[in-house]
Amino acid sequence: MKKFNPFVSIIIPSYNGMPFLKNAIKCVLEQTYNNFELIIVDDSSKDNTHSYVSNLIKKDKRIRYFKTKKNTGTTAAARNFGIKRSKG
Repeated sequence: MKKFNPFVSIIIPSYNGMPFLKNAIKCVLEQTYNNFELIIVDDSSKDNTHSYVSNLIKKDKRIRYFKTKKNTGTTAAARNFGIKRSKG
């Protein structure tokens, strides 16, 4: 019997949310299921989201990072931005 192992895209939108983002990323990476991509959509944050995620990408190629050109003002818009770039 063939094992069902779909590729999954996990999208985390963030705007100046480093305290929450760190925990969200940690929770995703600690899962036992490994066939996924983790898409971080930085909605033009003013905090250190870019540098933090850039360091993580060096360690785990499943993480992808995108930054919007300007703050969209809504979580849904940032999430949709990520969905358009997802592979799963």
